[in-house]
Amino acid sequence: MELFISRLMQASVSLSGVLIFIGLVLFMVTGDNSCPVDMFELNWMIFGAPFLEPSHVIFLGFMVLVGTPLLRIVASVAVFFVSKDWTFTVITGMVLSVLVLSMILGVG
Repeated sequence: MELFISRLMQASVSLSGVLIFIGLVLFMVTGDNSCPVDMFELNWMIFGAPFLEPSHVIFLGFMVLVGTPLLRIVASVAVFFVSKDWTFTVITGMVLSVLVLSMILGVG
């Protein structure tokens, strides 16, 4: 279980690093440092015009990095569920529920 979650975390952090690096390379190549204020939304990152602006890619990399701990909790729920460890499945599921609810409500 720990090996699976460890590799998942490594892959997530690596993906984040690659995205940030690509964004920085795009910035150095294009010199485009435009970044609209108050537009940091998932829709803006993925479908913003024009697509693949350096600021889009860098911010997406940071979002992947920030989402890495949440990914660990989701993976833990799945692993506990598959191993039929119901106590930890419920506890970890409750932690996940609190985190998701607080993100939706903007609390914390």
